[in-house]
Amino acid sequence: MQKESVLTTNSPLMMRPHRRQFVIGSESFRVYDDWHCCQLDASTWISYCPELLASWTIDANGTTWVILGVAVETLESRSEPLAEIAQTASADVPNLYASWAGRWVLIGNGKVHMDASGLLGCFYGTTRDGQVWVSSSPALLADILSPKADSRQLYYQQGLSWFTPPLSRFVDISRLLPSQVIELKDGSIQPRPLLPPINPDLNYEEALELLSQSMITALRRLYQKQSKLWLGLLAGVDSRLVLAMAYRGSVNIAPFTRIAARMSVADRILPATLAKKLGYQHIFLHGRNSLANRQHLVTEHSAGHVSQGDALPFLQSVRDSLEGISVGGWCMEVGKAMWRNSLPDTIDDTEICAQQIARNYGEPLNSSAIAGMRQWLEWVKQTPQAHMDWRDRFYIEQRLAGWQSSKEQLYDLSNIQRIPIVNAARTYALMLSIAENRRLNAKYQLDLISQAVPQISCYPCNPSDEYFGKLRAMIIKSSYDPLHIPRIVARKLRSR
Repeated sequence: MQKESVLTTNSPLMMRPHRRQFVIGSESFRVYDDWHCCQLDASTWISYCPELLASWTIDANGTTWVILGVAVETLESRSEPLAEIAQTASADVPNLYASWAGRWVLIGNGKVHMDASGLLGCFYGTTRDGQVWVSSSPALLADILSPKADSRQLYYQQGLSWFTPPLSRFVDISRLLPSQVIELKDGSIQPRPLLPPINPDLNYEEALELLSQSMITALRRLYQKQSKLWLGLLAGVDSRLVLAMAYRGSVNIAPFTRIAARMSVADRILPATLAKKLGYQHIFLHGRNSLANRQHLVTEHSAGHVSQGDALPFLQSVRDSLEGISVGGWCMEVGKAMWRNSLPDTIDDTEICAQQIARNYGEPLNSSAIAGMRQWLEWVKQTPQAHMDWRDRFYIEQRLAGWQSSKEQLYDLSNIQRIPIVNAARTYALMLSIAENRRLNAKYQLDLISQAVPQISCYPCNPSDEYFGKLRAMIIKSSYDPLHIPRIVARKLRSR
């Protein structure tokens, strides 16, 4: 048996909660009448939204596996995931997915495995009679387990604006970490290597070429799955690198930029310039205020795991006109050697380190977020990875698996599917094999862009508004932000 369901778009299901979510348990859990409920084995049922891609196959030993979400192989020498599983023994299937990019979970042989940074997140808990339940939706799992909720509110760009894994907003509901696998029979947690071995001796040019091949292969295979690929393009380096890889790989993409009230002049000018230079047609997206009729969807769908500011693209209906797959530059920060000056080099004392993280983010020291951070730090100490700085792991298992994953779960309400091409464990390992001094300030990314498309390397990344001239910058900002000049006048009056 080998079956892959169809990626669907432009569906009338968008405006109901729990779109593209799944629930795994000892019995079926049909959220709506059209949900699929399939028995994986004698003790496991998988219930899922019909718009969530589900790909089923049987391995070489006759064990059934299912991939929920989109998994794309980044090694050109390998077939796509379903074909590879079909010819692999059950015990060896987990060895296949280090090179899978995308946003997915793999279920089979009694376990649940997540993508490299848990972007298709898994929450889990146990009923009073010992039944284990797993879901991408904290709201649906809360309906099953009826737990108490943490009173902490999330605020946009204030403090730790996510519930820190392995905890969630709900008591007795935990969040699976990317370095963990859950056993469905009893809910026990097993460690798994977060990344393949990091090789600090890898030649720099070889690392760049392997990274290029990985991204290009992912783009080409996603294009085969869905012929409409969108790219959220800004003036920074991350999305520009995706643009460069698409151009080098001859992949047809459609760049777009979301208009926002406080966007920089560079974001308003450079994306269209870069796209035109490479022969792509760029568009701007203008949202509208849908707050009144969408706020209840945010609350019911995310169960309080997303702040109001992080929900804004959905609340403003920004991506409503897009269908297909969006391949942006998110997840690229894994390789940027962040927080070197603001967080300690080691985590010998997890309590002190958890408090330092809180202080760095401006989170109160009596916050419940510190408990989750402390538990995570203890787990990191128990499961170290050679040549991996804990601060890089912090980005994967907290910023991506905690913060970004919840945003992605909310964005499942939109038609567009967001698939990050670098979210593969092997790709992260290649990034971290590059010397730190070449990762700081995105040097290796700039080198990748320069090698792939030297004709755009002359354009600066994220230049200040003054780079375009004060008068031109003022005119441009006023064109999409009518309050720009009044705010300048008000600030000058207050300063007198």
